[in-house]
Formats: sequence, C-alpha cells, structure tokens
Amino acid sequence: MSRPRRIRKGRVWFVSRRGTRRSFILRPDADGQMQLLYWYVTAVFAAKFGILLHAVQIMSTHMHEVLTDVHGVLPAFLRERNRIFANCLKEMRDWPEEVFQRKPASCIELLNPAAIAKQIGYTLANCVEAGLVDHPDDWPGVTVRVDDMGHTYVEVARPKVWFDPDNAMWPEVARIQITLPQPLLDAYETPERALDFVRSVVDEAIRAARSLARALHRTAKSLREVLETPFARRARSEEPRMARVPPFACGGDRRLARDAAADMRAFYRAYEAAKRACRCGVSPNFPEGTWRWARELFPPVCSA
Repeated sequence: MSRPRRIRKGRVWFVSRRGTRRSFILRPDADGQMQLLYWYVTAVFAAKFGILLHAVQIMSTHMHEVLTDVHGVLPAFLRERNRIFANCLKEMRDWPEEVFQRKPASCIELLNPAAIAKQIGYTLANCVEAGLVDHPDDWPGVTVRVDDMGHTYVEVARPKVWFDPDNAMWPEVARIQITLPQPLLDAYETPERALDFVRSVVDEAIRAARSLARALHRTAKSLREVLETPFARRARSEEPRMARVPPFACGGDRRLARDAAADMRAFYRAYEAAKRACRCGVSPNFPEGTWRWARELFPPVCSA
C-alpha cells in the first residue's frame, strides 16, 4: 500500500504523469492541436483550483510540470484536469483505451530554491536528454523557456473537439501565466536575480543532458520525424521498474532532508493513529495535510 501524500497550501511540486503502455499518445502534433488541448485544459483548471504553473514539458510518452498548489488542492486539480485532457485526447486521436497509465502521478514536494531550480532544469532539458533536439527551444511540443517565467501569458482558443461551446465552464479563450516560484523570488529578492539563478541551473542541465545523450548514442531527430511518429507506437527503451519516488526533494541540503524526513515520519504516525481512531468509532484528528480521509471522506469531523 502506498504512503499517504501530504497536501499543504502554497507548496511547490514536481509532477510527472506517464502515458499508457509507454505509447506515444502525447506526441506533439504538426498542427499544434495536442499542444493547444493541454494549454486550454490546464488554463481552465489552474484558474479553478488556484494552481500556478512554472515549467512544463510534454514528451511523447510522459509529461513533467513544476507548479505551486496555492490552496492545497493538488489531487483535485490533477484528477479533474487529467480526466478532461484524456477525454479530449481520446476523441481527437480516436483512441479506444485509457490515455494515462493506471499508476498514479508522481508528486514530489520541492522544499527549497535549489530543489525547485533543479527540477525546472530537469523538466526543460528532458527532450535534449532523450536525443530528440539539441536545445529545449527546438522542441515542437508543449514546453516553456526560462525567460517566460514571470513574463509570458499563454492564451489559447477553445479547441473544436469535445467541449460544448454553450457550457459556461468552457470559455471561448483561456489564459494562463508562466510564473516564477515564490520561494525563488524570496531567496533572490528580485525577479532578475531569480531568473539568472534558474537560467544557470537550466543551462547546466542542458549541457549534462547533451553529454548523456551522446554517451547513450541518442542523436537529435528532425522535427518531421518527431511529428510523424505514430502515436500508437510504443517506446522500446528499457524503463527502470519499481523505482522509488521520494515524497520531497531538498536540492542537496542534508540538514533540511533530515528534518523533513523526521517531520514526514511524524505525519505518518499521526495519520495512522487517526485511521485507527476511525476504525474504533472515535472522532479522528488527522494531521495537517491529510487529503483523502480529511478532505473527501470525513470533512465535517476531521481537522486537516
């Protein structure tokens, strides 16, 4: 059984989601329709749930996002956004199966500026490491640039597939800003200094990704080859099995990691104690950050 996930307001997360059976179902489209679909659905649900997007890149088999969960509702955002995104993509691709693998999304809480910048770098350099392009700016799919953070709004028209134009939930135009994470602004005082730091980390991640791609004999493909890959095809590279996903990342800060691990163990103990109380018919007192039990199953009687 998986460990409970602690969801708190204002936290920065690195979120990854994989397509079903390693198919290329998320492959970018030459006409931009898949990319438009992601931006529209994400903009609508980010506005609904109070999600701030900092970085994103969608590869053909998976997607990475770095975001801030302002209101502490990340599971609800991911559930609703991914469900609608999948339904739309199924109709657009005439896809008969599920879009995302049944394994839940990987969500890692980023506890300091170093961890945030590192995961932004990993996200944006992902297409380079895969040997698909030489630089993230060349990737034809969904991605952002460092200079977009704090400056760029992505504005997209409602896609023609699936959405009911008479339903007020689906506006004719949706808009989302690419923002700088607040912990970086707090640490570096000005947006310019924060961007300089992120840029240096991303540049280093790109250099490392190029080196790894060369070492593994992955060569940059033409954009035409990427865009014409059948989305029913599956990735053939070996994928690590049963990889452990940590609940948090500290960017190499060992003291912070020790403190965070102790805090997480205390959360698990309090969580299990509250569950035992539920089974015994006692009003439970779940710890701060409990999601499903406190926010969905027993919200009137639980504190979280």
